[in-house]
Amino acid sequence: MKLPKDSDTPPYRLVAEELRRQIRSGRLKPGERVPSSRDLEATYEIANMTARSALRMLRDEGLINTMPGRGNFVADPLPEADPKAGAPEAAGGGQMPTPEYVELSERLDAINARLDTLFQVFGQLGGVTEAKKTPKK
Repeated sequence: MKLPKDSDTPPYRLVAEELRRQIRSGRLKPGERVPSSRDLEATYEIANMTARSALRMLRDEGLINTMPGRGNFVADPLPEADPKAGAPEAAGGGQMPTPEYVELSERLDAINARLDTLFQVFGQLGGVTEAKKTPKK
């Protein structure tokens, strides 16, 4: 499954939106394991850091919990649906994030977008160099 290339929305947000829909619709139920960052990487053909950012976003919203060494799981119970769907809230009881958190989150988003672009360029360059390495018969 590929993400739309013509979207202005960063890839990690698109993945987070899809997972959020699956959680809110009941496809992923409370207590159920959420796909790992590596699974998301393979499914959506994105960088692992992008997948991890999508999971971080859901964790910040309180939709998933991380158990070190075990994985990510849908929160049980789920928090109330946010009418702004996707607006990051601190996991601490619905408090608004601090200005520092917002700034760092925006910086991380920009870095992830640049990394995705670099990975695409490296992937294209890798295809060109592989073609040159193939011996001619």
